[in-house]
Amino acid sequence: MHFLKDKKIYFLLSFIEGASVMATELLGAKMLAPYFGSSLYVWATVLAITLGGLAVGYFFGGVLSYKNKNPFTLFYVLLLAAGFTVLMPYTSKIVLWAIGMHSLIPSVIVSSICILFPPVFMMGMVSPLIIRTITKDIDESGRAAGAIYAISTVGGIIATFAFGFYVIPTFGLTYPSIFTGIALGFIPFLILLRQKQIAKTLVFSLLCAWALSAASFKFSSNIKVLYNAEGLLGQIMVLDYPHYDKNAVIDGHSRWLFVNRISQTMYDSLADESKKEEKYFTYVYRISDYIDSLPKDSKILLLGMGGGSVAHRLTERGFSVDVCELDKRISDVAKKYFYINDNVKITVDDARHYIKTCTKKYDVIVFDTFKGEDPPNHVFTQESLEETKKILSEKGIIFVNSMGYIDGKIGKSMRSIYKTFLADNFNVEVLSTNPDPDQSNLLFYASLNKIKPHPDFIAQKKIDLNDAVVLKDEFPVLDILNAEAAKRWRVMAIAFFNSDPNQQLLPVFR
Repeated sequence: MHFLKDKKIYFLLSFIEGASVMATELLGAKMLAPYFGSSLYVWATVLAITLGGLAVGYFFGGVLSYKNKNPFTLFYVLLLAAGFTVLMPYTSKIVLWAIGMHSLIPSVIVSSICILFPPVFMMGMVSPLIIRTITKDIDESGRAAGAIYAISTVGGIIATFAFGFYVIPTFGLTYPSIFTGIALGFIPFLILLRQKQIAKTLVFSLLCAWALSAASFKFSSNIKVLYNAEGLLGQIMVLDYPHYDKNAVIDGHSRWLFVNRISQTMYDSLADESKKEEKYFTYVYRISDYIDSLPKDSKILLLGMGGGSVAHRLTERGFSVDVCELDKRISDVAKKYFYINDNVKITVDDARHYIKTCTKKYDVIVFDTFKGEDPPNHVFTQESLEETKKILSEKGIIFVNSMGYIDGKIGKSMRSIYKTFLADNFNVEVLSTNPDPDQSNLLFYASLNKIKPHPDFIAQKKIDLNDAVVLKDEFPVLDILNAEAAKRWRVMAIAFFNSDPNQQLLPVFR
C-alpha cells in the first residue's frame, strides 16, 4: 500500500473530481432542457442544486474524514460518485417521464435534485477526504486544503470549456456522462481491485457495461430523425413526419425543426400553395405578404432564422436578405435540410452585437429571435431598440414574431415588448395569426412612421398596458414576465411528443 502515500495520486483524483463536478452540472442542465428549456429558472435551479449538493458533501466528507479511519473510504466514495454519474442519462429519462408534465418550477427542482444531487453530493465529500489523507500535522492543513481546492477548481475550469465548446456539441449527453463516470471511477476501481475488493469493482464494471450497451440501443419509429445535436444553446432536432391517409403512410413528409422540443420551423412538402395550403407557419406568409408590397431593392435583415422559412420565401420573391443567427448549427441545418437559398448572406453572431456593430441600413428588420420558448432579454430592451434605430432606414419597418398570448398574466411579456416599442417612440400595431392563442403567433409591426392599416390588426384599445413593463438593460426581467407563457408552450410541447407511440420512441436527448 506504499503507493497510496504518493500525493500525486490524490492531486490527480482532485483534478478529475473538479472536472467531473462541472461536467455533471452542464450535462444535467442539458438533460433537463428537452422538458424544461434552458431558461433562467432552469439554470438557477441547476446552480443551486449543484452548490447545495457540494455543500452537503463537504460537510459530511469532513465528518467522515475524522470518524472513519478506513484508508479506502475515499475510493468507495469516488466509485459511488462515478456510478451515479454513469446512471445520469437513465435516471434523468425516468424522472422526466414521471414528473415532467407537472407544475414547471416544482418539476424543475425535483428533477434537478433526483438527477444532480446524488453524484454531486458524493463528489463534494472527496476534497475533505483527500485533505485528511494527505495532511500529516495541523501545520500542513491550510496549505493542503488550498492546494486541493485549487487543483479541483482548475479541473472544473478546463472541463467547463471542454464540455461547453466541444464534448457536448460533438458527442451529445449520454456517452459523455458515461465516460465522465468511468474517468472518475477508474483509479479507485484499480486500487480497490488490487486490494481484492471484488464485489464492489464487479458491480461498477457491470454498471458501466450495461450503460454502454443501453446507450447503443436504437428504437425504430415512423418518424425519421434527420439531425440531432446538443449544445450550450440548446438541443436541435430535425424530424420528418410521414403523411398519412386513413392510417396508411403516403409519399411526402412534413419536416420540422425543434429547439429544446419547441417547434421553430415547419415545411410541408405536400402543401399546395395555389389551394391556400401552407408549407410554412402562417406568420411567414403574413410577413412576406407585407414585404411583397415594398420595392424589390429593399434591404432586409432577419435576426434569427430557424429553418430559414422567411428568408427562403423572400429570396424566392426577389428580395436580398441578410441573416444574423447566433447558433451555427441552425445555419447549417437551414442550408442542408430546409433548402435555404445560397444567396442569403448568413452571419453567425448575437443579434444585439450585430445591431451594435452593423454599418448597413435596412428597410425591413425582422426579429425572429427565440431561445426555445423564450425571447432573449437583451434584444428587446429600450436600449436595444435605440441601437436598432441607427440601422433602420428613414421609412423602415420592424417586425417581431412572438408567441400568441397578449391578454392576462400569460401575455404580460408580449404587452411589455409592445410598451417598450411605444416608449421608444415607435408606432406599433399587432396582428394575431389565429384566434386560438395556443396556435397563434403575434406579429408586431413597428415603425417611426405611420403604419398602413390592416383589417387583422388588434385594436389598441383592447390591449391593456397598465401592468406592462418598459424593458431595460438594467432589469433583465423578460424571462420572468414570460414564465407563464413559456410554461404553457413547454406543457404543450411535452404533450405533443407524448401524443403517440412513434413520438415517444424519439430520443429525449442524444
